[in-house]
Amino acid sequence: MSRLEKAIGDGHLNLDVSYDEEESQLKISHREYGLTKGFSITSFKDGALTDEIGVPHLKLGLDIEGKLGGESADGDGLVLKGHSDNYMTADLRVAYMGKQTGEVGKVIVAQNAMQFQIGTHPGDQVGVAIDSTHSTRLGRGIDNQSGFNSLAEVNVFTPQAAEDTIRLVDEANDQLLSLRGKLGAVQKHALESNMATLRITQENLIAAESVIRDSDLAEEVANYTKHLILTEAAAAASAQTNRMDPDVLRLLINHR
Repeated sequence: MSRLEKAIGDGHLNLDVSYDEEESQLKISHREYGLTKGFSITSFKDGALTDEIGVPHLKLGLDIEGKLGGESADGDGLVLKGHSDNYMTADLRVAYMGKQTGEVGKVIVAQNAMQFQIGTHPGDQVGVAIDSTHSTRLGRGIDNQSGFNSLAEVNVFTPQAAEDTIRLVDEANDQLLSLRGKLGAVQKHALESNMATLRITQENLIAAESVIRDSDLAEEVANYTKHLILTEAAAAASAQTNRMDPDVLRLLINHR
């Protein structure tokens, strides 16, 4: 086995070698997955790696196969790719590293939507996702004799192609109108209505701030007037005291 591993390393082959002692089997496997990742084995010892001596035995890999969201998908190795004419999963790639068969799990695909703040609280947000309007994404799923999969493939070189082109153009137009309708609904019912609410909230905040400022000003004017009166009263009392001292002295001198 060590000589075999050395030969694989010298040949720069992307293979793994293992020996199962319980089953007394020598196993060679490719480190990559997929039908194209195969290799050929020729054994010169009966029953060692192949059943026939000196006859090359091709070991082929396996491709993953299944569906994405109920739509057909093909696999290259462990990567499952949605067909280009799929409506929801076109060209979507999902890698699966397990060994199970059948339905093995779910994949949630989310588009990065634009987020708008529509309220006064942190969670008051609305997301708006805009579908792609590329020609390869428009006009999908329309049966036609010309084999057009999307608006990007149409032509008018023949009468049939021109007729099928009209079908795909009509579908693309309907898709664009639907998208505009969705954006219009978000603008009217989510953005504009909340903008009106925010304007009213802003006016109420400005009015409340004005009331607070007026209250503070009145309080400061009252405090200023009080301190001014106290100051003037103290000055008047001091002046009166200064005038009384000579009069008292004069009375004492006259009395003597």
